[in-house]
Amino acid sequence: MIPRPSSSSIPRPNVLSSSTSHGVPTSGGESSSSRLRAPLRASTTTTTLGKRGAMDAGLDDPMAARKELSTLRSRMTTLERHNHTLQVRESELNSRVEEQRIEIERLKAERRVLHEGEMQEREIGEEREKDFYDERSQMSEEISSLRQRNSTLSDSLERLKTEHNILSGRHSTLTQNTNNEISLLTSRINELQKERDELRNWERRARGLSIELEEERRRAIEKREKNEAAQEDKRVDETLQKEMKRQSTSLATFWRENENLKTEVNELRQKKKEVEAVERAAKEVERSLKDEIRILQDQLERARRDMDSLTQTFPSTSSPSTTSDETLRARLATLSTLHNETAQELATREASIRDLQARLSTLAESSRASIGELTRRAEEAERELRWAKEGRASAERREEIARAEAERVRSVDGPSMPGGVGLGDQSAKVRELESLVELYKGELDKIARDSREVEEKIAKGMGLVKSVDLETAQGRISQLEHDISSLESTISELTSANTRLDAEVNDLMRRVASGEYNPATERCLELRANPSAKIMAIRKQELDDLKAENDELLERMRELDELVTAGGAAPLDAEHGQGEEEGRNGLVPRISFDRLRREKEEMEKAHAKRLLRLKEIFGNKSKEFLEAVYSLLGWRIKFDESGSDIRLTSMYAPKGKSGLTLKFASQEGHFGTMQMSGMMARGLEESRHFWIVERQSVPGFLAQVTTEMFEKTTIGRAAGYVGLD
Repeated sequence: MIPRPSSSSIPRPNVLSSSTSHGVPTSGGESSSSRLRAPLRASTTTTTLGKRGAMDAGLDDPMAARKELSTLRSRMTTLERHNHTLQVRESELNSRVEEQRIEIERLKAERRVLHEGEMQEREIGEEREKDFYDERSQMSEEISSLRQRNSTLSDSLERLKTEHNILSGRHSTLTQNTNNEISLLTSRINELQKERDELRNWERRARGLSIELEEERRRAIEKREKNEAAQEDKRVDETLQKEMKRQSTSLATFWRENENLKTEVNELRQKKKEVEAVERAAKEVERSLKDEIRILQDQLERARRDMDSLTQTFPSTSSPSTTSDETLRARLATLSTLHNETAQELATREASIRDLQARLSTLAESSRASIGELTRRAEEAERELRWAKEGRASAERREEIARAEAERVRSVDGPSMPGGVGLGDQSAKVRELESLVELYKGELDKIARDSREVEEKIAKGMGLVKSVDLETAQGRISQLEHDISSLESTISELTSANTRLDAEVNDLMRRVASGEYNPATERCLELRANPSAKIMAIRKQELDDLKAENDELLERMRELDELVTAGGAAPLDAEHGQGEEEGRNGLVPRISFDRLRREKEEMEKAHAKRLLRLKEIFGNKSKEFLEAVYSLLGWRIKFDESGSDIRLTSMYAPKGKSGLTLKFASQEGHFGTMQMSGMMARGLEESRHFWIVERQSVPGFLAQVTTEMFEKTTIGRAAGYVGLD
């Protein structure tokens, strides 16, 4: 018997066939059930039995149905798997497309920003080119003006040199004249020195005569001798007054000359410092102007000597003749005219020097400004070139990244996708990406072209400055600065010479204004309270005192004469004894005694002051010496008042009885003794015997004591005992 299939297994192939017929296409257009039924019908016709077959009953073969079912299931799973992979790829492609769209939007925004920045940079570059052309024209005009100024300065320098040569010729003529005058004046000075020596001899003789006169006045007896002595005293007083006047005038002139020399020394010191600074700044200019400055100094010194000789006060006894006065007046007139001419020339030169200084300052400022502007422009050009190179490199990197991304997209989308889902959209996106890449390439080429144009402009010098031109311009500027510094050094030299001449002129004017004049040809009005009047008042007071003393001596001599001529023996003897007693008691006048006592008191005060000063100095020096000995050797030395005893205390010994004190006492013809006192003297007997008794070496003993006390005190401090303080 053939088993009947169950009802549950019959409709499954129909279900499967119906479910799969929508998904799998067939070649003939028939269903699977019709294909299964065909062999069943053929088999039923060959049976020998008289029963109805399974095909006739409308039943399918279960084995075939199972096989078909398994194949259908496997195919369905493969289809589902393939569908899942396609869905995953579709989602990945969608995400990639979205990312590419976002990247494209970002690139568009960057391209827009770059385009705007490029337009702005172009506008800025055009503006800078315009500014640069304008500034270049201005700088060319300034350079032409500077060249003109330089030519004018060179012309002015040549004019100054010619004027200097003219002045040197004039000074040479003046030197010849002054040499002749100096020879005459030296002879006159020798005569004046001889007269001065004679006056000093007269002064010494006058002092001796004053002493002799005092003795003669005491010895004079007769009236005729008294009158002669009085007349001689008057004559000597007159000569002394004249000599004192002459000496006062000569001392005043010497004092003025000393003050002038001091001021000249100070000025020369200051100018020496200035000259040293100028030598460090410009040695070549100093060599060229050194001879000229020396010539000017010699000429000024000679002119000063001439002025001194002309303004020197001569005594009335040795006044020259009328012809010499006229020659001196003529020389003074010529010197005054020359002085006025030199003052005018100095004023003109000072004005020209000021103009040159102003021009040099303006030139220096303009050159510094141009240097700063050129350096700033060079830095800006280098910065722009660096930015262009960096932008080009970044754009090339982005282009390479975009190319790699496009190639990757092409490699991913190259094989055909089964089912034909979304291929048109993806190809459209790929084409859009390719168009964007091409547009980006065009923009990059345009940027590269612009960068090449900028580089060509830099190479050709259109609107920008080459590094070589910049270096040459800087070299020229440095040369101009060097020239300016050299001109400034020359100007400083000229100003120093001008100031020196001004100082000499001011000195001469000051000397003229201070009252130096020739008393033989001129008269001077002086105030009552002046130094010379004070000196004369002091001398007059001394002369009045001497005259009063002389009058008292004469009065005393007159009294003695009256006593001698008095009559009577007894009264004569009595009066003679009384006169001798009075002569012994009042031989010296009271005024002379008071004057001598004042002089003695002043001398004693001065002597006491000097002694006190010497004591103070000696005390300070001795204190410094003792402190130095204490700090170097470690022993404080104290001397007694007698000087025979010396006490020594060590730096490292404690104070008081617990320390150590050495007392050295010496006597004449004896080596001396040494005494030790204090707590630390107990352990020093052996060293005293070793050094003092046997070897007689005090320094060795002191050295050993110093080392021992140092060790003891440092060990004690380390052990925690109380310190020396």
